[in-house]
Amino acid sequence: MNGFKNLLPFRQANQWLGKGFILYLMIHLSACQPPDPVTQKDTEPPTKEELDSRLTLNNATLEQANAQGQTLWKIQVNKANYSKDKKTAQLEKVKGNLYQDGKVVLYISSDKGLIQEDGKKIFLRENITATDPRNGVVIRSDEVEWHPQENVFMIRKNLRGTHAKLQASAKEGRYYTKQQRLELIGDILATVKEPALQLKTSFLSWDIKNQFISGDQPLTIVRFKDKTITDQISAKSVLANLKDGVATLQNDVQYKSFDPPVQIATNQISWNYKARLLAANSPVKILHYKDNITVTGNRANVDLNQKMTILSEGVQSINQSQPSKLYSNQLAWNMDTQMVEASGNVIYEQEQPKMNFTGEKAVGIIKNNSLVLNGNTNDRVVTEIYPEEKKQ
Repeated sequence: MNGFKNLLPFRQANQWLGKGFILYLMIHLSACQPPDPVTQKDTEPPTKEELDSRLTLNNATLEQANAQGQTLWKIQVNKANYSKDKKTAQLEKVKGNLYQDGKVVLYISSDKGLIQEDGKKIFLRENITATDPRNGVVIRSDEVEWHPQENVFMIRKNLRGTHAKLQASAKEGRYYTKQQRLELIGDILATVKEPALQLKTSFLSWDIKNQFISGDQPLTIVRFKDKTITDQISAKSVLANLKDGVATLQNDVQYKSFDPPVQIATNQISWNYKARLLAANSPVKILHYKDNITVTGNRANVDLNQKMTILSEGVQSINQSQPSKLYSNQLAWNMDTQMVEASGNVIYEQEQPKMNFTGEKAVGIIKNNSLVLNGNTNDRVVTEIYPEEKKQ
């Protein structure tokens, strides 16, 4: 301690502390000793400037406030090595709090750190953990940059975010502490726990406070039950409510269910991934890829657990195995039994034997071309039978 008194008078220490960091020396304060003598030059006593540039604080508490006197950050370190101008410090074993409007927004820890620009930037490196006490999210990374005045926690390398509703990893990201929003960028893998979902994309915005995720880049979501894939969906954008379990997907939506075995294509769809309910208010095409039956319409509601679909507005069903077509205003379709109930301006056409029916309602098994058609009270069913052409 006597060496330090000769190095920096207490009055001078107060001057540079007021310019940058507020330091509370927890245990002791010492200056690094010069390296072991190797050359004649090294044996000479170090100058005051050399000693000043090697100032080291051991077991110290560092604190930074804004112009209004509100604390921006407060950290404890095992060691802090300061630059000559006292505006930069290299840190070891960092642990502390980051503040916003006088309240803690992140508990942080890391193996190494760096303070720059008189405390305006803090870099953390190696084994970084940051926890937001307001929402419980835990962010881990290998390299982070904190801008206290901008309320941005920039995750530079190997991001892992953990929460009760969602776990996610990415190459990098940004955490906006004011909005409690985490942006993930590059090679994203996000996992929802109940039901088990796995999402892959290149950009995702996670509103942790309101429990929403959104993205405007191509994505794929896989749904599991007991480690078995039940559904898979791809699109170019998504907005999902993690609280309600409902996701809206847009632009080139492709959905595949394994039970029942159907594929769905549309431009926008609402997906209740907990109950396996789908709703489309734009033109939709559904293919039963085992029975080779295609159904299209302008609107559709699909219950995959009950294996039922209701389509409306310009409905057309096509049996490609035994060529036939059924047109109607509305169609209720059991995707398991292939039982259909069509209503409103029903037209039925089949190839073998070639015939045409029109009526108000049709009920039957579409894959067998076994249908019963009915007219309304005023109109009878009209049947047209086309005789087979004689072979030449």
